[in-house]
Amino acid sequence: MARRKLREASTLTGTVIALMFASSTTTAGAAEHPAPEEATVAACGYSVARPTLRRGATGVDVKEAQCRLNLTMDPRHYPPLVVDGDFGGGTESRVAQFQSCAGLGKDGIVGPNTWAALADWVARGTYCEPPRPAGYAVDGVDTSVYQHPGGAAIDWNGLSAEGVEFATVKATRGLNVTDPYLARDLEGARKAGLAVAPYHFYTAATAPTGPAQADRFIAAVRATGYTGHRPGDLPPVLDLERMDDGTGRCPVHGSVADVTAWLNKVETAFGRKPVIYTQKSFMDDCMGSTTAFAGYGLQLADYRQSITRPPLPDGSASWLMWQYTESALYDAIKAPVNADVFNGTQTDLNRLANR
Repeated sequence: MARRKLREASTLTGTVIALMFASSTTTAGAAEHPAPEEATVAACGYSVARPTLRRGATGVDVKEAQCRLNLTMDPRHYPPLVVDGDFGGGTESRVAQFQSCAGLGKDGIVGPNTWAALADWVARGTYCEPPRPAGYAVDGVDTSVYQHPGGAAIDWNGLSAEGVEFATVKATRGLNVTDPYLARDLEGARKAGLAVAPYHFYTAATAPTGPAQADRFIAAVRATGYTGHRPGDLPPVLDLERMDDGTGRCPVHGSVADVTAWLNKVETAFGRKPVIYTQKSFMDDCMGSTTAFAGYGLQLADYRQSITRPPLPDGSASWLMWQYTESALYDAIKAPVNADVFNGTQTDLNRLANR
């Protein structure tokens, strides 16, 4: 599967280079201090210093970081930063994206480890993308509105040609959000021959809402033609994770009973036991290390590059899918995407997908 992008000089078009150096003029000080050892690969030339940089910082050191971020992030998926020496929200977000795909702590701060990783990726001439876990033969992706920048469509046939065999597609969130690309992505993935599942992002702003959230999910996916039993239909997925408001808190009114109510209602509606997307730390911190969900298939998120398999929640004996990154790059998707591997063979996947 050829999806790693080696950066050649020719890929840095005039437009990209202009964006990288927009709003900046090389100062005499920068000329006297050429870029460090990787200068022949990335002639940024702004600063050789590597101070810790965070939101609010300004100056040539920020320009150096912005330039290197542009050189390490594929411009087809990450719009290049303007190299203006102003460490604002856009730069902070890009730093966090780089840190994620480089396997670093994602804090949006350019410290020693991030500087070292930037130097390494630039010197190797490779766009930043986490290595795929070894030992797993079947690949998948998780998609939502965020994989449609500017309304761009996903080329599902192209994604299949790049080696992707399954997808989980966002359907609903909480009580009031349906993903605008749900219907076309579910159908597009199925027509391209992928095994596909819709998923629901669980929220708990008030209690109890599990049954009502289930009703919204059921109605939304039924409207697309999903039954759970057509060839290619994977079981529905419940996304259990921390709040998506930037606080990292557990769902305020989340409970084992409320989650169980969602699972039971969806299983009754489709006649298939849902899969749970989560991670061990969430189950420990937010669900009291419950073993109540030990009988469910698991899609586990863990982006650490130091592990060979994701840790299991208490009581669970195995997992189905491992979401190992949020920064995979495919030509068929115009944005970074969450990528998974399947814990089994293609035959195992086909069986789970009614094929």
